Amino acid sequence: MKHFYPNLQLVAFTIFFLSIVPVLGQTTGVGIGTTNPRVKLEVAGDARVQNTVTISTINDLKDDDTSTFLIQDGNSKIKSLDVSNPTGAALGYIQIYELYDPQEDWVFDFDTRVDANEFVLNTLSASYDRELDINSNATIPFYSAFIKDGTWHITADFPAANNLNPNEKGTWTITTLIYSKDLSKQFGRIPVAMEEASTQSATNPFID
Repeated sequence: MKHFYPNLQLVAFTIFFLSIVPVLGQTTGVGIGTTNPRVKLEVAGDARVQNTVTISTINDLKDDDTSTFLIQDGNSKIKSLDVSNPTGAALGYIQIYELYDPQEDWVFDFDTRVDANEFVLNTLSASYDRELDINSNATIPFYSAFIKDGTWHITADFPAANNLNPNEKGTWTITTLIYSKDLSKQFGRIPVAMEEASTQSATNPFID
């Protein structure tokens, strides 16, 4: 009696195809690791790609083109970030403060109300628009940002100088760069013993 053995690979593929066709026909989507997919295909768990994944052809940016970034928020969602939109989120913010009529040329403490736990604020430049009574004392503008009570503050002054005309009302123009701490790595503080010297070097670089 002659026995007939079908191609086992063909049988397995046919069974797999017949079992997946109803799934692909679902309008709710396909889930791997989940029985309730929220989109067309949802993978609940890790995924490994052995080769490359091509999304689309990305052309070089030209001078007039805008750039868009993809960021991950606190809920592990990927969002598009268009830095050309002045009212949307950005990688960094340039904020100019114009401080009118301080005490002479002195801004002791200006509270920006920017949350120091969420953002980093750097003072980039500062200028004052009134003539000073410098006389023989050379002076340069001093300005800096510091943290107080959880927010960023700014101080600005011309040490050893005041308005040449005490009745004039001057203006400080201070440019700051503000960016989220999520975009930077915080290394903390590095204590250095100067040992009463004016020069010193770090034991090891904090990054190399």
